[in-house]
Parts: sequence; structure tokens; C-alpha cells
Amino acid sequence: PGALGVFMFFLLTAFGMDPFLAGLLGGLPRIFDAITDPIMGFISDNTRSRFGRRRPYIFAGAILSGVFFALLWQLYEENGVMYNFWYFLIFSLIYLVGNTIFSTPLIGLGYEMTSDYNERTRLMAFSQTVGQIAWMIVPWFWVLIADPDLFETQAVGVRQLSLIVGSICIVLGVLPAFFCKGLDASHMGGRKELSLSSLFTNLKDLFNGIVQVSKNKPFVKLCGATFLVFNGFQMVASFSFFIIVFY
Repeated sequence: PGALGVFMFFLLTAFGMDPFLAGLLGGLPRIFDAITDPIMGFISDNTRSRFGRRRPYIFAGAILSGVFFALLWQLYEENGVMYNFWYFLIFSLIYLVGNTIFSTPLIGLGYEMTSDYNERTRLMAFSQTVGQIAWMIVPWFWVLIADPDLFETQAVGVRQLSLIVGSICIVLGVLPAFFCKGLDASHMGGRKELSLSSLFTNLKDLFNGIVQVSKNKPFVKLCGATFLVFNGFQMVASFSFFIIVFY
């Protein structure tokens, strides 16, 4: 997602997309993502597998995320603005499904690797530290893509660098599936059966669970604070490069 935000800038400068359409491409897929995240969490929570309930999804999601991130950016200026708009929108939705399959179980696995509170806190702190280091590296993509000594045009830079980023995402993304092991959940009770016949019943249970959680006022306040903090951060991060370049 961090690389996605950096690459989005080049929809305007490399592919000549209207800022309004580029804004839609940044917002509409996120609405879809907000719907798929809790659904994926429900599926992962109730999965029964000899490989665990998180790792199979992490493995598959890492591959899907990397592949579709690379495909997402195979845009060409000569295809026209509206073609690129619909191409990007469709592949954004597919990419975010893959990213949801990867990231949602990964977060769950992080909290399940140990039952000790202090150790779990240290694990998540280390995870956040690595994530922040990645955020320090990602802005350099702006420099690399725009460097005429590396790429003939920005569009070529976007297409080629996306292949490299997608490959790295696959290689690094599958590592937790192989080397991280959560607590044994094979005997955990109260889990739902996952099948097509129980699909609507499960969705109803999921919706009822969301309603029950929304009645917890302290939790809702925490969600609201998190929403405001992250949106403030993302808005500043998204506009910063436009301000630097154009003003």
C-alpha cells in the first residue's frame, strides 16, 4: 500500500490522467477494501487447516498481491485516459482483494504467535519498526522513476519498477507463511462452518457481530481516533509531493 500511494502520483504526470479521475481511483477501491477486510477476517478466523488458519492465506495473498500490483501498473499513454481509468480501477479492486487475503491474516498471526502479553507487545513493536523503515524507503521510488538516467520516461519507469516491487513483495511476503507459527487453534470452539450453503448465514452472523461491537463506546472512540490520525497522516503524505513539485 505504501508503494501504491507513491505510484499514484504518476497517474497524472506520466499518463496524463485528470486529477478528478485519479482521485476516484484513490478513493473508490478503499471503500471496497473496507468491506472485504472484515469478511476476510471472518473467513480466516473460522478456517480449519493442517497449516493453520492464517498461513495458507498469507502465502496465497502474498503471491496475488505481488502479481496484481505489477499488472496494475502496466499502463500505456496511447491507450487513452478512460481506458486507463477502467483498467486501473478493475485491477485495483483485484489487487486489494489479494492484499486483504495477505494482510488481514498476517495481522491476526502477529497476535497469535505467543500468549505472553509482553512478548506479543515486543513482536508487534518490531513489526511496526520494520514497517516504518519500509515507509522511509518507498519515497525514493519518486526519485528513481523520474530519473532520466534510469528510465526513458516516467511511464516506462512506472511499468518496470512495478515489476521489481511486485517481485520483492512476493519473496518477502511468503516468508511469514513458512517461518512464523501461531498458537494451535485446531481445538478452538465456537467457529463457524465455511461453505457455500452457509454463506448467507455467516454473513448475517458477521453483520450482527459488527453491530454488537459498534455498541461498545470505548472501542468506537478508539476506532474514531485511529480513523482521524491515519487519515490526517495519509492526506498530508498524499499531497506532499504535489506541493513540492508544483509549488
